[in-house]
Amino acid sequence: MLAAAASNPVIGYVIIAVLIAFWVGTIAWGRTARIVSEVKVDGNMVVIALSGPAKVLSLRGKVTFPLDCVVSVRSTPHVFSKDGTFSRRLGSITIPTFFRVGSFRGYRDQGPAFWACFRGESALTFELENFRYRYVVMDVADPEAALGLLSKYGI
Repeated sequence: MLAAAASNPVIGYVIIAVLIAFWVGTIAWGRTARIVSEVKVDGNMVVIALSGPAKVLSLRGKVTFPLDCVVSVRSTPHVFSKDGTFSRRLGSITIPTFFRVGSFRGYRDQGPAFWACFRGESALTFELENFRYRYVVMDVADPEAALGLLSKYGI
């Protein structure tokens, strides 16, 4: 395919147009999606199941971590106004103050983070210790219901 694009520039332009249309469509889908992730507790593990565009853009279907790793969970409405500058890793994409999906290295002393936020209006922030990520930030349909579920397990 690359050889065909190199020999005929029109094919290269078509490939670029298709890729741009794919990304724009996925981003628009994410901005209109009501449910980006769903929080569940399975045994001693917190399972965050990603759906739709977050699943596609982050290259993973779920994020799991042990209950004992959770330091705190808080509702963070309008999360994009509170974050700093994050450097991206493979499988992450962001447009600042618009959406952020994937793994990020973090900034200053905050450590690595996983984000799945398109709107940021109903986000939950998990602060973790002794785990791959320091923070996990997710858009959920109902943050209060998720916090109620997690409070049953002492979080």
